[in-house]
Amino acid sequence: MKLLYYLTKLLTNIFQRVYYQFDYVGLENIPVGKPVVLAPNHVNAFMDPILIGMTTKQEVRFFFFLDVFKGRFAKWALNELNISPVYRIQEGYSEVKKNDKTFEECKQLLTGNKTILMFPEGICIQERRLRPLKKGLARIVFQTAASIDFSKDILVVPVGVNYSSAKNFRSKAVLHFGKPISTIEYKEAFYTDNVKAINEFTKILEDKMKPQLVIIKNPENEDLIAAMEEMYMTQWIESKSADASDLKEQYRASQEMAEAVNHLDMFHPQLISSLRERATSYMKKLKTHQLRDHLLSETAINKMNFGTFLLESLIIYLGIPIYGFALLLNFPPYFLAKRYSDNNIKNVEFYASVYSNMAMMIWLVYYIIQLFTIGLVFRSWAFLGIYAVAVPLLGFFALKFYPVKQKIFGRWRLLRLVRQDKNSIHQLINERRIILEEIATAKKTANY
Repeated sequence: MKLLYYLTKLLTNIFQRVYYQFDYVGLENIPVGKPVVLAPNHVNAFMDPILIGMTTKQEVRFFFFLDVFKGRFAKWALNELNISPVYRIQEGYSEVKKNDKTFEECKQLLTGNKTILMFPEGICIQERRLRPLKKGLARIVFQTAASIDFSKDILVVPVGVNYSSAKNFRSKAVLHFGKPISTIEYKEAFYTDNVKAINEFTKILEDKMKPQLVIIKNPENEDLIAAMEEMYMTQWIESKSADASDLKEQYRASQEMAEAVNHLDMFHPQLISSLRERATSYMKKLKTHQLRDHLLSETAINKMNFGTFLLESLIIYLGIPIYGFALLLNFPPYFLAKRYSDNNIKNVEFYASVYSNMAMMIWLVYYIIQLFTIGLVFRSWAFLGIYAVAVPLLGFFALKFYPVKQKIFGRWRLLRLVRQDKNSIHQLINERRIILEEIATAKKTANY
């Protein structure tokens, strides 16, 4: 057993649930005690395998490209984390030849009923769609199956890794594990024409991965989908009598929104063009006024009375001191990690990986320093124990209090803007009403 792997799995199960609002669907689709290949899309560098690895019950062996295996210590650490290298043709023929060793490792793992993870897209790009799959995964699977004359059924599980905004702290992440694809069914086809069998399997895998993802076919519609998710998510989910606060339901709603927009973009492009233009303009105006869409909903406006103002003032008065103390004990590591990432990480695909994992490591050091200091100063095991529990609990309070604080401050900003420029707010409310009507029309037209 690799201690570093399981320690990292434990820590990431805590800290990545801080960085993301996280959930998963279909974990029962990963077979136990059988050779399994997990085949996810790849949009977020190390975060994709981290989220999958921390969720699955099975120990997973990951395969990454050469450029993360530089240095003796890096190679040792990555191996302890169950990560093996994969080499690309652009790195030279001599490097690609090293894949023979990687293929052999895959064979040993799969014939031993282990679980491995490979990215069939062969590339990491932060976008909400699936890239055409490479054939490497299918080749490894069929070479392994052929080496044991298909005596074991190697199962390939399509995985969808879905983010509302992969880069951003406290954005949403949902994993969707699909039904496993059997390779033993391709035995005869492989022995008849192995190239054709590999091509067919790759196409089948691509088709099976798509239903696990939120796919926005036209990149021009990404901002439109984001606007629809912010403005219409609750109505969309509640129209199906589901819980709008459930991340899994939000993921399904995002899928349906994207499918509807994809369909309408093909058959009713003018409708989508009009909606996209209105929604983009509206969201830009909200950003200019530092407002969020929910503040302009009828429900939110009806709550804006003197009684609510007094209650919110009391919440802020009582909560802010605790919130500030919680930030002092927990936030500096996140501030340092974010500052470093903002200044040094130019590739958006690596931003969250560096930010979240650096924050985790700094927080652990910061926490130990706090405990050491408290122990030396107060010399009381009881007080040290209370402090040790209080720090993460206060951190949890800060996570929960922050959106409450933001909503209250947002309402106060809105009240100030109403006093300063009432016409602009009325115009925004009217624009919002028109957009919601157009979304409802689009939903109906697309039969959702």
